Amino acid sequence: MRILVLFLGAIALLMGLVLSAGFLLPATREGRAQTVIAASPDQILAVIADVESQPEWRAVKSVTKTGSGWIEAPMRGEQIIFVAEEMTATRVRLRFTSAAGLSGAWEAVMEKVPGGTRIRIVERTTSPSPIGRILARLFFDPTSFAEEYLAALKARVEA
Repeated sequence: MRILVLFLGAIALLMGLVLSAGFLLPATREGRAQTVIAASPDQILAVIADVESQPEWRAVKSVTKTGSGWIEAPMRGEQIIFVAEEMTATRVRLRFTSAAGLSGAWEAVMEKVPGGTRIRIVERTTSPSPIGRILARLFFDPTSFAEEYLAALKARVEA
């Protein structure tokens, strides 16, 4: 019985330490990436704005348009609700909330350069849950996600 009490105490202590670590982590993380795409800003915007075709060129199961935006179903299962705040040939700003409890903003800035358009994206993701903050750091790298998105966008636009 004493060993069981010690074991349960150790588990409780470990859980407390993990929870404390989660509270100490910043709630918001940011990923940035940029590339040059051999196309005009209008051509790039057309591909970004055609959200229903994104499963053809991105790792998402489906995209469903709604009255105020769209719902994306990533391969990992949860749903993400997007609302476009701005969609122009120079800037795209989106807000999103996830069924997993995450929320955030995604922004793309496009500028003409020799040979095409430089596109810079920033994604900020906030996880209010301390456990969610730990899991996000273990399983999601916002910079890698931004780089993968831009690589797929570039391939689609330049195809």
